Formats: sequence, C-alpha cells, structure tokens
Amino acid sequence: MARVIVRDLVESPDVNYVAICGRRLEKAKSFADELKNSKAQPIEVDITDKNNLGKVIKDFDVVINSSWYEYNVEVMKAAIDAGISYVDLGGLYHVTLEQLKLSEEAEKKDVTCLLGMGSTPGTMNVMAAYAGGKLDHIFKVRLRSGYAIVGGKTETLQIPYSLRTVLGEFTKPAPILRDGKIITVPPLSVKEKFTLPEPVGEVEGYFTIHSELATLPRNLNKGVRDMDFIVAYEPEFTSTISTIVKLGLAERKELTIGDKEISPFEVTAKLIDSLPKENVLDVDIQQVEMEGEKGNEKIRLQCSAITFPHKRWNIGGGTVDTGVPPSIAAQWIAKGKIKTRGVVPPELCVDPLPYFRELNLRDRGIKVYENYQSHKPLL
Repeated sequence: MARVIVRDLVESPDVNYVAICGRRLEKAKSFADELKNSKAQPIEVDITDKNNLGKVIKDFDVVINSSWYEYNVEVMKAAIDAGISYVDLGGLYHVTLEQLKLSEEAEKKDVTCLLGMGSTPGTMNVMAAYAGGKLDHIFKVRLRSGYAIVGGKTETLQIPYSLRTVLGEFTKPAPILRDGKIITVPPLSVKEKFTLPEPVGEVEGYFTIHSELATLPRNLNKGVRDMDFIVAYEPEFTSTISTIVKLGLAERKELTIGDKEISPFEVTAKLIDSLPKENVLDVDIQQVEMEGEKGNEKIRLQCSAITFPHKRWNIGGGTVDTGVPPSIAAQWIAKGKIKTRGVVPPELCVDPLPYFRELNLRDRGIKVYENYQSHKPLL
C-alpha cells in the first residue's frame, strides 16, 4: 500500500518532498531508485523508537502511517508530540477506539489525526456519509467488500494486504450493530452471499471485524439500528487461511519448544511473508447499501467504489484503492482543505463529492457510482 501512496504523492504537482521511511535503509532505497523521482528520498527509521521517529518527522507537514495497525497508537502519539498531522489505514476496530481517546491531545497541538483513510475503512466511510446525508432516518447499513482477479490465477498464496491484519480478521470476534447496540459474533460464524457490480458479481463472505463499526454508527446518527461489514475473499484463499487458523497456526500465545518461547502467529506470518510475490491484478469493489426514509418515502441507496488495475503502474485495484486515499487526504490536510482538528474518522472531515472526483483524477481510476431507489410512501 505504501508503494502506491508514495507513487501518488510524487506524481502530485503540489508535493515537494516525500520521505520513504523504512526499518531497513536498503529496502527504502531500492524503492526510491525504482521510482526515479527526486522528490522521494529514503530514510532509515525504526517506528518503535519514539525519539528517533520524532526527529525524522518534525520537519514534515503530514505523516502517513502504513505500517501494521498495532503500531498506530505509538506512531500517532509521536506525530502529535511533534505537532504534525497524521493519517493511517485503519486500526481493526479496537486500536481505532484507543486512538480516538487521544483527540483532546491532538486538538491542543492543533493537528488533524485522520483514522482509517484507505479504501475500507476510508472511501467506505465517505460513501456512507454521502448516502446518510440524503436521508432523514437510517434503518440499516450493509458494508460489503470483494474483488476478482483479472490477470489470471497465481501459483502461490498471495495476500491482498497485511497478513497480520488478515489473520486478525479470521480470528477476532466481529462487531456488528443490532437493534442500536454493538454486539460481537464469532469469526467465520455468519456467512452471506451477495452481489457486487461486474466483473466481481456474486461472492460469499463472512462478518468481519473492521474499523467502520467503531465510528459510523455514532457519527451517521439518524437512528441507525443495524450495520455490519463483510469481506469476500477468493474461495481458495478463504479456505487456506481458515485451515491455518483451525490448525492453531495463528495463535498468539507462545509455545515452549526446547528452550525457546515461540509464537505460532509470528512464525506463520514470517513464513508466509517470505513466499515468492506475484503481481496480482485485481478489480476491487467497496459497496455501501443503506435503507431509510426521506420525507414520506422509503429509500434504498447504494454507493459503489470500483477500482480496476492501474495500467501505467501495473498494480492491482485492491492496492491502488487503498494507497490513493491517504495521499489525497494528506495533501488536503497540508493545503488546509481538511480543517477539523483532533482525532477523526473520514466521515466527519472528508467532503464526499470533491473526494469522489479526486479519486478518478490523473488516471487514478477509482470511480464511485450511486444507485437510488424510492419505494412507496410509508404507511
């Protein structure tokens, strides 16, 4: 995702300088060399070293954190302490809740900390805010995500985003909103088939833990009673990850093997991360379906964000639609187009229509579609 974030930033005419921060300098330098753009400069930094991180970021306008979500709180704290605005890709619900507690500190420092500004969370939240703005009352919200590989099947297991996050989605209880209250259901326990626009079509997924449920129920307001999130992976991928989980290979509790304490989760993550990587070209779709009322009419609204592979970058839609939004948001913060201070989710500070237009500018190719259905008057 960071590779798309940086690509979009260096191709943006108003951006002067982008630091590619990596734990290993040679890896950051390799990517900078690949870009062949003088705006991008590699910097070695360990984000777990708060003092070092603070020194690196202090001269920038915005920090975009695309590391694993469990580092979000500490990286955001470093940004707040340095008086620098901050953007991330999401906190898998629980970390997002912890980050929101720091809003007063961010306000005092006059900075914006924008949480979950990728595709989902991110564009999904903005679509929900747009749809909700058209209704007087909201009854039900369905958040759905899926993809289809269009460049041919891969020979090896390919992870659509951070494996650690995927394992979290497959092992942590999923929060959903029912009758106005957040409850949780066991992971992989509720399965649903649903249809997304072509070329994805009918897919099957499970209720999944996601950051949208941490903020949208409260921020949409308007009486929303039911909301849930489902992601649909490729069937073979779901089967493989499910088997890994069932075998206990995603357990975080350490085992004693010989004289060493070893975490199955860490071993599994390391092994799969070391597998050969293939360039997966996919079409990625996020969809918000909302039921409610306007005046005396029942209304169903559907917003879909569809992203095809980026031809010039030769990168799949699922990576593009997650990497482009934080680039846009960071630039808007730096320019003063996002003025809200404190720790905020996208639905509270990103203006939907200008944002939707921006997603498709400069051959980014992320298009948002709206489907509006009005039904008979309420009795």
